[in-house]
Amino acid sequence: MGAKFGGDAVVMQTQSTYFRAPQLLRMIPSPAWLTVALNPRCSGYLFAIDGRELWLIHNWRPPDEDLTALDRDRCVRQILGVDSSFEFEILGREDWTGRRLIADRFGDRRVFLCGDAAHIWVPFAGYGMNAGIADAMNLSWKLAGVIKGWAEPAILDSYEVERRPVTEQVSRYAMNTSPAQGSLGNPIPKSIEEPGPDGDAVRARVGKEAYERNVGQCCCGGLNFGYFYEGSPIIAYDGKEPPAYDIYNFSQSTVPGCRTPHLWLRDGRSLYDALGPEFTLLRFDPAVETGSIAAAAAQCGVPFVVLDVDADETASLYPYKLVLSRPDQHVAWRGNELPENPVGLIDRVRGGSLQDNRR
Repeated sequence: MGAKFGGDAVVMQTQSTYFRAPQLLRMIPSPAWLTVALNPRCSGYLFAIDGRELWLIHNWRPPDEDLTALDRDRCVRQILGVDSSFEFEILGREDWTGRRLIADRFGDRRVFLCGDAAHIWVPFAGYGMNAGIADAMNLSWKLAGVIKGWAEPAILDSYEVERRPVTEQVSRYAMNTSPAQGSLGNPIPKSIEEPGPDGDAVRARVGKEAYERNVGQCCCGGLNFGYFYEGSPIIAYDGKEPPAYDIYNFSQSTVPGCRTPHLWLRDGRSLYDALGPEFTLLRFDPAVETGSIAAAAAQCGVPFVVLDVDADETASLYPYKLVLSRPDQHVAWRGNELPENPVGLIDRVRGGSLQDNRR
């Protein structure tokens, strides 16, 4: 299809080493799955593979470093903080380049790109996996609609319109806040190893900075749940701005394009478990008439259900009486009453207006 990657071809270099060291576990003060090692000589990640004797180290290096010139044994020892008497057996080694690249298009006729085929990032905290799942979910319900006949083929054009800007946003958040980027951009001071109050102060400061970088990437709720689809031709916007988000923080919102806010129903179920498999109209006031939009959906063959929401404290999350949730749990429309032309709304969310433009 001729798609090309664009972005940052080299973000960082990484020397990865897989090794066996049965005695290492006893030497670590606070055993963990992931240990971030920071020192003036060599910094990196230490992963516990089996919780006993197998380990993986990622040695972060600047973008212009020649990895072939690095002494792997020395780097491993510097990251672990051990001397030449420490014994370990290297089981695997791999040098790789961290990149931030986005494809210039995500689709061409019958071919679509998802996941790593569409975007490449340094693999911190599973951003690529999470974004790939979101790509697949966004595309799959549209493909299903076209195959089953209730969505117009032109709805597939909205996949790139929605997902490509989000992957651009996420890629910059992911790379700019990564711990490796933080340590490479701000070298660890030599005074971190000095004994006494001055060294303690440096260690406290560097530790706090490292924690703040890591907690975001390990609890990346903003990247997973805060993003929104802007400028989509199959979403009925109402002029309201979605809330801002960052790698860690986000606010739930019913602004069209945002993720349908989660809440717990009185019967103990998650709202998401109560949604229909395709489109669900959430109704927070059973007196509001919904028959005309149900008839419009039936007329267009669009799978559609009305869910009367019975939950506590819904007003703060759901200020409108009606919210239309898509199959991928993003808000397609909201209002206090149905629009004057329910068929027009259904036609928009199923890609009918896009089909007209194609003609």
